[in-house]
Amino acid sequence: MTIRFLPVFLVTALLLIRPGPGALAASDPLETIRILTRPELAGRGAGSAGGRVAADSVASWMSAAGLRPAFAGGWYQEFPLQGEGWAGQRLAGATGRNVAGVLPGEGDLAGRFIVIGAHFDHLGLVDPAGATGLPGPEDYYPGANDNAAGVAVLRTLMDAARSHGNGGQGRRGVLFAAFDAEEVGLQGSAAMVRDMPVPLDSIDAMINLDTIGRLTDRKLYVSGVGTAAGLESLVRAANTGGLTLSLARGGWSGSDHMTFNTREVPVLFVFGGPYPEYNRPADTWETIDPGSVAAVTAYTDRLLASLRTVPGPLVWVMVAEKNLRDDGEIAAGSNRATWLGTLPDFTEEVRGYLLAGVFDGSPAARCGLEKGDLLVRMGSHPVADLATFTTALRAHDPGDLVELEVVRRGQTLNFTVVLGDRADRE
Repeated sequence: MTIRFLPVFLVTALLLIRPGPGALAASDPLETIRILTRPELAGRGAGSAGGRVAADSVASWMSAAGLRPAFAGGWYQEFPLQGEGWAGQRLAGATGRNVAGVLPGEGDLAGRFIVIGAHFDHLGLVDPAGATGLPGPEDYYPGANDNAAGVAVLRTLMDAARSHGNGGQGRRGVLFAAFDAEEVGLQGSAAMVRDMPVPLDSIDAMINLDTIGRLTDRKLYVSGVGTAAGLESLVRAANTGGLTLSLARGGWSGSDHMTFNTREVPVLFVFGGPYPEYNRPADTWETIDPGSVAAVTAYTDRLLASLRTVPGPLVWVMVAEKNLRDDGEIAAGSNRATWLGTLPDFTEEVRGYLLAGVFDGSPAARCGLEKGDLLVRMGSHPVADLATFTTALRAHDPGDLVELEVVRRGQTLNFTVVLGDRADRE
């Protein structure tokens, strides 16, 4: 199936709300969420007209906050999309668009950066092929919690970060990033780490905000606290507002921070937990809890302020632990238990699934796979990218004996692997 043009009525509506300077101003985070979840944006699918309007809105908010465009050409970083959208439509030929702005640092730390990001895309229309006119409530996925709420927090922090103290020795700059195409395999953040607007080795940490609009019993999940020495103490110290923190050391759970972790950048994933309306048209702005958004905003502001002034470098640490997610658990699917034990490399655009690493003791390690291998076939399934690898992995059960075809330094090799169960990981 190919991507079809949106109906004239919808395109006209999108053009009419296309933001200019000062457009789409919001008085509070809930209003930001309402803006991003309007039916005119049709669910903000990757590469869609509604997604471009969402990107324009974010750019206008960055400009209003006094940020500096991050890229040589302005606010946007465009990249080609691959694979399929949520409804099965082909994305080849469409273009994704990240948005980023910079708040410069000061003093001795002016050349160092913290990245804080949130993805603005969602799943788009329920039936892109049959779309006619402005979508009704059951015709599109609003994505209020996932992840308009994260963008709302990001927007508020753009203004708040200007008032951070300098700790007596200066403060790091902040790269505010809004990622496209997270929902189709982290393609936006992968494009950014391949072509960062600031030197990659100048980034001391990355904070990712995802699905934070509905906390249960004020519980907030923060993973990645083990990816640099001292992160956990900063994460705990920022919690002066009475949240219940659930911490995990690893930074491999499936959202945009993962692409930074593969490039050896310390990461913190700020996440609100599961909720019943996940990936459903019922994920509307009315279901958002303003108190949760406010609590996460205040917490993340304190955390960001402390990261900007902490002395010395933050050195990345590789964390492998029993409860981390691996490559096969990035996208939703039918079989979340099957485990291979590899990490995807987002730094190169190749046809296949490029390995950034292999976990010790994993099925991948036991069968002989190595960092740098390019997996091109799994059983009967061709593997062209991360999405098709995930599909191939999910087609098998733990314990299955599967043939793998791999390209290693130009030579085609075949391996046989016994797939594992993530519940049995050591």
